[in-house]
Amino acid sequence: MYSNNEVANLLWTSGWDSTYRLMDLLAKGRTVQPYYICFRLRKSTQMELNRMDEIRAYLGRKDPALANAILPTIVVAQKSIRKVPAIRESYESITRDHYLGKQYVLLASYALQSGISNLELSIHADDKARHVIKDEVEFYDDQHGGYYKIRDDADSPAATIFKNFVFPVLQLSKLDMQKSAAKRGFLDVMELTWFCHNPTPDGQPCGTCNPCNYTRNEGLGRRVPKVSR
Repeated sequence: MYSNNEVANLLWTSGWDSTYRLMDLLAKGRTVQPYYICFRLRKSTQMELNRMDEIRAYLGRKDPALANAILPTIVVAQKSIRKVPAIRESYESITRDHYLGKQYVLLASYALQSGISNLELSIHADDKARHVIKDEVEFYDDQHGGYYKIRDDADSPAATIFKNFVFPVLQLSKLDMQKSAAKRGFLDVMELTWFCHNPTPDGQPCGTCNPCNYTRNEGLGRRVPKVSR
């Protein structure tokens, strides 16, 4: 469990889910250490980095104390991460029957190699990855609202991959986050988030990639511009 003053280690992409968790932590008075894994072939990398900078700058104008509670982002190059064989094998086992994004091999390998045992991963209620871990987790309550984590006795391919992560928004949908953000006064920040993997030359969501489709299907279709629907 977290202690009162422990820094929260958060995988932050500038996306809706991880930015919601960022703001949730800041609203609870936490200091946040963001991590960003820079995937070599992802076309949205620069857009995501830019949006994170924009969110920091916006918070700096809105509430400097909140902005100051976000430590400099640790950017990790994909090439610096060695894929752990046991994690790769567990991924191959899972994906014989279930869909799971390839990025989780790198994320899990990084968490293991960096020695971080409580890296916050914003898998949410409608995320396909939730179906892989939902029977392997248990809830840990704490003074910050609690989180899910792989059970200590879990012995499965999913446990091998996800044992070093915690899942603070596992039971929340994107619309749940929208409602909470509006109630707590940071929906304006959420509107600065980015989700598309293939931004158009003029900086708009493509409307056809998986994240664009997920955004639309999970109730936030208003964020996908009409010209790209």
